[in-house]
Amino acid sequence: MDKIKRILLVLILLVIVYGCYRIMIKEHDFTYTVDKYKVHEHFYIDKAHHYDITISNKKYNYTYRVDKNLSKEKAIIKNIKTFKRNNLVCIIPIYKKDIDLNIYCNLDKTQVSNDYLLKTYNNDFKLIKKKIKKYKIKFPKEYTTKTKYKKLGIFQKNILDEDNYYIWNYKGVYSLSKNKLNYKKILNYDLYDNIMATTVKNYYVLFENNSVNGIKKVYVYNNKNNNLTSFKLEKVISKDSYINGVVDNLIYVTDRREKKEYTIDIFSKKIKQVDNNLKYIIYENGIKKKVSKSDYFMEDEFFNKFIVDNKITSSRELIKVGNYYYYFENSRIYKVLDTNKKYRTLLLELEDIKEWNIYDNKIVIMANDTIYSYDDINGLRRIIKSNELKYNYKNIYKVGKK
Repeated sequence: MDKIKRILLVLILLVIVYGCYRIMIKEHDFTYTVDKYKVHEHFYIDKAHHYDITISNKKYNYTYRVDKNLSKEKAIIKNIKTFKRNNLVCIIPIYKKDIDLNIYCNLDKTQVSNDYLLKTYNNDFKLIKKKIKKYKIKFPKEYTTKTKYKKLGIFQKNILDEDNYYIWNYKGVYSLSKNKLNYKKILNYDLYDNIMATTVKNYYVLFENNSVNGIKKVYVYNNKNNNLTSFKLEKVISKDSYINGVVDNLIYVTDRREKKEYTIDIFSKKIKQVDNNLKYIIYENGIKKKVSKSDYFMEDEFFNKFIVDNKITSSRELIKVGNYYYYFENSRIYKVLDTNKKYRTLLLELEDIKEWNIYDNKIVIMANDTIYSYDDINGLRRIIKSNELKYNYKNIYKVGKK
């Protein structure tokens, strides 16, 4: 009897130890083989559970991400279905657990998004789609219905539920969401140039920088209740200032003339100078860094780097979001897993891209006279069309929360 008790105790201890081990696991890398494909699985926890998957054989590579809590399980793929027509080769991974299925394709040995194949009217993809109906895969869809509001054309159905777009209109701002279009007058005069504006949560923030004496006043527009407030800065900053970005609801602003960096809190209405033994703060790929004065003022430091007129505003070519990097080349935007640009995926192709940036894993693009949004689920979608954007777009549009 004592022997049975000891065995039971050991088993209980093993279960407890294994449970503790599972709780402590935050990341794993695991490689296995499925249907003659090599599968590399990188699991990690970053607020949510993520699996970065690379599937490869001697000719083709496919990379993608699964965002789902699978209790930290390894080897989540059980089968891989392959479909081929001419120079297009696609796979559908089949999972051990209930995960929405998707198809991943290589065109001329380069991975391309499903939306790219749809937008380019690839006939081989069209025929493969007919073969895979039983897998009930959801494909990106762009709505063409356009609503005219003032001088803007708004594709409201293409706006994601959580997003709110803002367009500055010289005296005020258009606030545009999936179910509401609004205009709010802010100034009594026209502001055409040197527009300093950003978003914090569901607030549009405008710095009044029309005076040669500097910036003294900040306007805050709440899109939820259509309320406009303002406050005066305790320290006047020079007209020659710019916004670095927003982190943890703090607006980082740099005064080029005075060589100072500030944080501004619109909720407490406080402005504080960043002073870390002559060190300045930047956020590079989401990571906080301190740099010297000489390094900081070599060029304008934007926390989110973007392309303007097909020229990158920073010496750093890749933009990192999560575990992925994004870059622009010859009217195309790619997603890659590392700085060597290995295993790249062509997401979209668009002529006359003037600016692009990434907000919450979606790409917002300014091209010709139209603002676009791209994400892997919904694809490339037109959001706002305006003839004015052909000529004046710098700092005119912003994206915030609904």
